[in-house]
Amino acid sequence: MTETEGVICILKPPGMSSSDAVTDVRRVFNEKRVGHTGTLDPAAAGVLPVCIGRATRLFDFLVDKKKEYVAEIAFGAATDTEDATGRVISASDRSVSREELAAALPAFTGEIEQIPPVYSALSVGGVKLYKLARAGELAGAVEEKKRRVTIYELELLRRTGEGRFLIRIVCSKGTYIRTLCRDIGDKIGVPAHMAFLLRTRSGAFTLEDSYSIAELSEMKENGTLASAVIPMDRAVSHIPELRLAGLGRKEAGMLIHGAAIGCADGREDTPLRVYLDGEFLGIGVIRGGELRITVWLGDEAHQIKGMKLTGTVTKHNRIGTALGFPTANLTGYDRRQLPPEGVYASAAELGGRTYPAVTSVGRNPTVGGSELTVETHMLGFEGDCYGSTMTVRFVKRLRGMIRFDSAEELKAQIASDVKAARDLLKNSKYTE
Repeated sequence: MTETEGVICILKPPGMSSSDAVTDVRRVFNEKRVGHTGTLDPAAAGVLPVCIGRATRLFDFLVDKKKEYVAEIAFGAATDTEDATGRVISASDRSVSREELAAALPAFTGEIEQIPPVYSALSVGGVKLYKLARAGELAGAVEEKKRRVTIYELELLRRTGEGRFLIRIVCSKGTYIRTLCRDIGDKIGVPAHMAFLLRTRSGAFTLEDSYSIAELSEMKENGTLASAVIPMDRAVSHIPELRLAGLGRKEAGMLIHGAAIGCADGREDTPLRVYLDGEFLGIGVIRGGELRITVWLGDEAHQIKGMKLTGTVTKHNRIGTALGFPTANLTGYDRRQLPPEGVYASAAELGGRTYPAVTSVGRNPTVGGSELTVETHMLGFEGDCYGSTMTVRFVKRLRGMIRFDSAEELKAQIASDVKAARDLLKNSKYTE
């Protein structure tokens, strides 16, 4: 499968953990680099943005955004977990009216203080609170974990049953909605817990953007999976943009390869989405009148085109030969010149000739490899080249390293890589 990068919004059902969702996304997309942008409790449902590929570099720009929830608060019982999954620790038969609840909510808007639930993923002495709670080693709330959070909006939606109400919350990162429900109950004087939670928005990502794992699996079968992925620049559309045009070749090259260039934009020390001639390059920052790309997200071909490694061909494990694609294993090269791990269309110079090629830089995860190798399959080459000096020039990155479930799947992917490289290198100056 072609490498896909961006953000996918998972519609997480109750009962699925956030880490389970990440595992499922890895499987569906055949991508190792996957991470969510903020845990959603297993009992909760709703929007869970998951970053795929290089989009994981955007975590710090996505995790601090506002969250929106719809929660059901149930009066009459408090639980040790503060939600419906826990053990009842106090109860009351006093009824709570809509008017009484509405009068209590304003006290919880703005900046408030919360003592997180004992059944949470926070740590004390390196041990998760929920593990200590399950072991009976916590007598009550952990005061030193007290935190300040912000409730931007708190709205009473409707009554759902006796002592049960739906409320809508817009809040900052780190807010515990079940703790909010507990504290509202304490304010009114009736024990309460969170009966249900739906996250309707996380930053710019909404329920309308979201897909279940089953839907994504079906889209994969239909060949439409890529349409579910939000492009990286749109995922950070809340960051101001900086559009550059007409840069000279030297300046453009400096910017692409991580050097700073003069920029009189004036927005100092502010993350910016940087575009060059309409193409998204990544996140940049201006300091002292100079712009530098701090998170590179542009086409990696810009950074690796023409990059080369020179070394000696040596014998290795002959896995490529067994799969029908013999490779030359390169050693003795300058490791500082290595491109990122992945599979590349390349040009291999050997014995005075240049061959179109496919080069793998990585650890062969499908066969349990741990050693980083550089292996090149030369198109049209026949013979023995052990001991020869070879130079590999990288032309375009085809995909990242993928762990396949079988050697047959790996073989089919290599065949696809060879075809892609052959087509790409037909008119390349590197193979003329």
